[in-house]
Amino acid sequence: MPLPQTVVEQLGKEPPKTPGWSVGMLAFAGSLVFIVVLIYVGLTFGYEPYLNGQISATQNQINQLSQQISPADQTNLINFYSELANLKSLLANHVIASNLFPWLEQNTEANVYYTSFSFSDGNQITLSAVAQTESDVNQQLAIFEASPEVSNVTISGVSAGTTAGWNFSVGLTINPSILSDSATSTVTSTSVSTSTTNQ
Repeated sequence: MPLPQTVVEQLGKEPPKTPGWSVGMLAFAGSLVFIVVLIYVGLTFGYEPYLNGQISATQNQINQLSQQISPADQTNLINFYSELANLKSLLANHVIASNLFPWLEQNTEANVYYTSFSFSDGNQITLSAVAQTESDVNQQLAIFEASPEVSNVTISGVSAGTTAGWNFSVGLTINPSILSDSATSTVTSTSVSTSTTNQ
């Protein structure tokens, strides 16, 4: 029995083709390449000339400003800046010897007073002092040795004075931090707290 004509026609037709995954991948890759090329062209012919124009404009402004300032003024400005830099360096390393006196006041035994004071390079202090008794001398030396700001204590002589008291000389090597700006505020705050406690 022969097949109906409609069935023969349907069998004779090719099945419709559906796009496979390879065609989709090619389309995606092509899109990426197109976007990259588009970005490259935009940067090369659009953004790069814009940046070059901005650099040129800024350079022109700098040249105009430098022409407005005379060479003498430029030299004066450079000299002034150099002086400021040197002054800043000097102030940063400035020794504030007055900070020693509040520290010395706090670290002196009640029955001791000083007759001479000298400060030299290397953070060396030499003191001549008078104490009421020999135990006051020992107490004063113990205070200096216990102080964290003193790295070395040297005694050069202890003798009974012709009048009341004991004469002695002492050399101290102190920590450079006592002579800095921050030491001023530390000593001041310590003095304030000590006076408040005493009241």
